[in-house]
Amino acid sequence: MNASRSPEIAILLGETGRDYEIANDLMRSGCVVYVCSSAQEVHALLRAGKTPILLSEEPQSAAFQHTALTRLVYARPPTHGSPGDVQVRVAGSDGTEQLHTILDTMRRHLSATHRPPPPPIPQVTSWRLSTPPRVLTSPDGAQMPLALTEWQFLSHLFAAPGQTLGYAQWQAGSRGGAVGSLHNVAVLVSRLRRKAQQYRITLPLEAIRSTGYVFTQPCRQTGSGHD
Repeated sequence: MNASRSPEIAILLGETGRDYEIANDLMRSGCVVYVCSSAQEVHALLRAGKTPILLSEEPQSAAFQHTALTRLVYARPPTHGSPGDVQVRVAGSDGTEQLHTILDTMRRHLSATHRPPPPPIPQVTSWRLSTPPRVLTSPDGAQMPLALTEWQFLSHLFAAPGQTLGYAQWQAGSRGGAVGSLHNVAVLVSRLRRKAQQYRITLPLEAIRSTGYVFTQPCRQTGSGHD
């Protein structure tokens, strides 16, 4: 990791329930964060030439032990303890000051029950979907990191603001029929709404009965050729 630039971090989602909080805090501190829902997404970053610091739970980290990645691994002791019992260890550490900052952020979220309020974020005039990293920013500046499928779904909506994304369009544009099935679209939207609530964001996402979904407020995409 180069200490002269913002560190790139891949967070492999686990079961602690704190991954998105860690991601949000690291983004606020200036890190580039990739939220990955599977090991395949991390490998895709490697194939793209990225060498992020990997944050993951113990079982997931084992799949990357033969890579050159710096890994920050967390796990609970065998006995079911409190959040304060979460242990964090470093594999392949480069010993930089930035790494210590990331470790402090992880330990604070995994063990602390009370945290200071985050610093304010500059306001934007519309909803913004950006990549990389995959982030949704609300008009009042609240940010929510997105997994790949979540970002793909919102990207379809943002490509045609105010227009309905039909189920057939999503099925045709999504990767794999299972991802685009009607049941899984409903599950995806439900998951997005629950996550948004955790970030105190109200998504202007309206369901059109038997048709699809529409994003009802001004929005735009940035990054990867959208600017």
